[in-house]
Amino acid sequence: MQAPTHILTGILLLATFQAIFPTAPLWLQVVVVLPLSFASHFIIDACAIFTYHPPKADWKDWFWVSYHLVIYIGSVVILVFFIVDYWWVIIAANLPDIVDWLILRLIFKKGPVCHPIADKLRNFLFRRTPNWNHKRWTVIIEFVIIGVLLTSVLLLTNLISTG
Repeated sequence: MQAPTHILTGILLLATFQAIFPTAPLWLQVVVVLPLSFASHFIIDACAIFTYHPPKADWKDWFWVSYHLVIYIGSVVILVFFIVDYWWVIIAANLPDIVDWLILRLIFKKGPVCHPIADKLRNFLFRRTPNWNHKRWTVIIEFVIIGVLLTSVLLLTNLISTG
């Protein structure tokens, strides 16, 4: 799935932990939530079979470009609001993308090492499920997921700050 989904999932995991354990020290939050945020990436990417997610960039397709422009802008807006308090879970939740697509592909010109894990998980969980990666209407699914995550994050962070 897309960056806002990963970002908001990491934030939601930490906000949930903080709401349940409001006096937990930072080291405990890191020990518990960091691995969960990292692992969430694989589960979310396994579910990407249900969303618009063509495997290759298509800069000539107006829909692909428009959709990704909205996703990139949304990612930046979310980061502006949450990066200060949640930077480490944002990094953890996006670490597989950072490793595979930024470090390995762009810098070292190598193939991914993290995403084959998500592929194996997807094949195990959804081997009989149709692949909707090329169905444009499935952007709605991702936007609904982002909306639910964002609403949950805002409610929880508001609860924590007023708690």
